[in-house]
Amino acid sequence: MRGTPMDRFVALLNSVWQLFLALPPITQWAVTMLLVCLIIAHGFRYNEHTVHEGPSIFTTAGIFFTFLGIAEGLYAFDPQKIDASIPTLLDGLKTAFIASVVGVGAALTLKLRFATFGVKRSSTDERVEGATVDDLYGQLISLQRSLVGDEEATVISQLKLSRQDTNDRLDALGKSQAAFMQRLAESNSKALIIALQEVIRDFNSKITEQFGDNFKQLNEAVGAMLEWQKQYRAQIGEMIHQQSLAAENMNTASTRYEALVTNAEDFSNVAKALDGLLNGLEAQRGQITESLAQLGQLLGAASAGLPQIETKIIQLTEQMTQGVKQNQEAMTATLRNATTTLESSIADIRKVLLETTQTAGSHMSDHVRSVTNAVEVKISQLNEQLTSGVKQNQDSMTAALRDAAAAFQLAIADIRNLLLETTQAANTQINDHVRSLSDRTTEQFAKLDAALETELSKSISSLGRQLTALSKQFVDDYTPLTDRLRTVLQMSRG
Repeated sequence: MRGTPMDRFVALLNSVWQLFLALPPITQWAVTMLLVCLIIAHGFRYNEHTVHEGPSIFTTAGIFFTFLGIAEGLYAFDPQKIDASIPTLLDGLKTAFIASVVGVGAALTLKLRFATFGVKRSSTDERVEGATVDDLYGQLISLQRSLVGDEEATVISQLKLSRQDTNDRLDALGKSQAAFMQRLAESNSKALIIALQEVIRDFNSKITEQFGDNFKQLNEAVGAMLEWQKQYRAQIGEMIHQQSLAAENMNTASTRYEALVTNAEDFSNVAKALDGLLNGLEAQRGQITESLAQLGQLLGAASAGLPQIETKIIQLTEQMTQGVKQNQEAMTATLRNATTTLESSIADIRKVLLETTQTAGSHMSDHVRSVTNAVEVKISQLNEQLTSGVKQNQDSMTAALRDAAAAFQLAIADIRNLLLETTQAANTQINDHVRSLSDRTTEQFAKLDAALETELSKSISSLGRQLTALSKQFVDDYTPLTDRLRTVLQMSRG
């Protein structure tokens, strides 16, 4: 629902009051003073003098406050801090234009009132009572003399003189006012142009310095980036060198691993051969034990008379057992020790048999010979069995070593091929990684250059738009002022 006209009027006054409170202090003071003068002119001093002089006074006051607002804005303008000084400059321009609008509006109200209603003249019609015709005639004669007399003190003469004086003064005043307005316009225009040139020069210098600093920082950043790229290349070279060293270490490790595998295979083959040899020696030990048992049976008949033979046989058994144990520890040394032991045992047995034969007597000679022959036969058989077993073990060990060497060579070849393939694959992967890393680095540099170029273009475009907007705003603000000054000059000339 719409309110009453009074409510709308109150709302309008309230909104006007809020706008008035939002103005800068100097603008409030200027508007208040102009409004008070306007109220006095309309309410208390409205006459012909006010009608003729009031518009000029209000227009001049508006111009005064216009330049006062501009002076205030320029006084508070700091070229070092352009962004912070622009609001103060705009406040000063607000004061200038609002005060000018109020002053010109006040002058228009006076002229509109005079054009619409005119000026009421005060009539003092006094009636003089008791006057005669002679008195009236005398007054008329004196009035005629004062109007059209021959003297210079007549009203017409004084009006002519006053008119001429007024015309002279008006001409002089018009000339002086025109000269003053011209000088004022020229001085204000020059001062304003000089101030604007100074502001624009400072603004351009600040912008140049700012962009110069930005370009310096950009150059420093690009230099740092190039330095980082050099360091990165050095690191890539170091990585390639480390990769070469790693490949050499891998080759050395593979060679050592091959040697280790070879030695391990040799140890395994030797262990297997020794196992077979020990098995053969164990079988030979069983045969020797059986032969010794048979020898014991043969010597059983002579055990009563030959106790030393039993002792020697026991010693022979112990020595042979010890020889077998030594053969388990080292093959070559064991065989040599076994041969030496057997030879010494045979010599001892021969000595024992000879001694036994000499001490037993002739009646045991036949039996001892048979026993000796049997022992020699068994010993020769044992020696032949040992010799054949050793040869068989040597042949089997040689064949096993040959087979193991062939298999180990094949395994070494496979391991070498596998290591070469692994090394080649690792080199390929590292080269691909380095290539991809280099490509990504190049791509990142390209993106960085494009981003820097884009941001720089945006910054320059934004700066151009801001400068254009600022110049346009300044032209828009300065054009009404110029028009107002031109109007004032025309009014003063008219």
